[in-house]
Amino acid sequence: MIKKILHTSDWHIGRRLKEHDRYEEFKEFFTWLEELIYTENIDTLLVAGDIFDNTTPSPKAQNLYYSFLSKIANSSSCRHVVITSGNHDSPAFIDAPSEILKLCKIHVIGCACENPEDEIVELKDENGQLELVVCAVPYLRDYDVRTVTADDNFHDIDNALCEGIRNHYEKVFTKAQSYSDVPVIAMGHLFVKGGSVRKDEGVRSLYVGTAVEIRYEIFPEFLTYTALGHLHSPQFVGRENIRYSGSPIPMTFGEAEREKSVCILELDGKNLLNIKQVPVPIFQRLERVSGSLDKIYAEIKKLAEESIDDNISIWLEATHTGEEFIADIQKDLQDYVKNFPGIEILSIQDLAVKRIIDVDTGILPNTGLSDFSPINIFENLLAKKNLSEDAQAEYKRMYNEIIHEIEAGGVKS
Repeated sequence: MIKKILHTSDWHIGRRLKEHDRYEEFKEFFTWLEELIYTENIDTLLVAGDIFDNTTPSPKAQNLYYSFLSKIANSSSCRHVVITSGNHDSPAFIDAPSEILKLCKIHVIGCACENPEDEIVELKDENGQLELVVCAVPYLRDYDVRTVTADDNFHDIDNALCEGIRNHYEKVFTKAQSYSDVPVIAMGHLFVKGGSVRKDEGVRSLYVGTAVEIRYEIFPEFLTYTALGHLHSPQFVGRENIRYSGSPIPMTFGEAEREKSVCILELDGKNLLNIKQVPVPIFQRLERVSGSLDKIYAEIKKLAEESIDDNISIWLEATHTGEEFIADIQKDLQDYVKNFPGIEILSIQDLAVKRIIDVDTGILPNTGLSDFSPINIFENLLAKKNLSEDAQAEYKRMYNEIIHEIEAGGVKS
């Protein structure tokens, strides 16, 4: 009988921060997660998408992933693992070792199945008795859920995309409802309306910021729990048992302020007894400092003094907000942190320089390329063109599709 399930997502293995490698950070996270699974006697591990940070993970990233899975497969407590792909993953890459992994009771669903019912994973105990059903729906791409026609306009496309996603889930859940004697859990990697996402989270998707809206009501009430991925902040949407676990490692400096966690579910038969958020330790401190140059110096010194006994290095994002233009601010700050081993500045922004640039070029106040996502830059370009709202919306949709296909690893023929 399944008693404890661990829900996590959005690992983004291979992610870099300002071109800095984060291999050790991910390695420490997996060591911690392995220990948590052991100490909490976790029966089942669910990973709801974005395993890797891109569609062509490096050998180093792959090694971390498969080393962790091999250790979990040999765990005395964790008897099942279910993994789905996210928008950053290559569906085919995630699926490739599925038959081998299945021998270790690790079930992966990378590509959306032609028959959505095939995304239902039956988990059985050592006696072959069914003990848990998982509706393992991967990230649904445009080509997975709708047919393109020459007459489509952007309203038709958005509506068809939304309807296609809903229909796909509905087919899975219609079949899953027939399992009345065991708990049924859903997995999904998508943006559900009502979910909280901040611009500095680094979440990018075809479905965030477009007309496509997926409401939490698509997850029927007979489900014991819905394990979501895609948003990086832990939260529930609509009902307590519909949850994003969030990313376990901050992807950006903006995420560093928020506590990271994984979810542990406690079951009694079909009943969900408790949902516990377990904080993930900080393996690499990310800090932001801002103000005049003197204030930044003071903040750096304070951080160094406070972290003497932590044995955790600090990566900094520094923003100079003073009025004075400082020609060599990059060199000045980098020279200053040399006095504090364990502190490294990864990003320096000088708003004084930006204010000067504004006068000459008309660039938006207090912004630079690093402050924008690709879609923000594209939207700013569109705003300067004499286009109707409908035309701008259509260009945005096409741009999003291009980005989406690049992330997916190419257009499906």
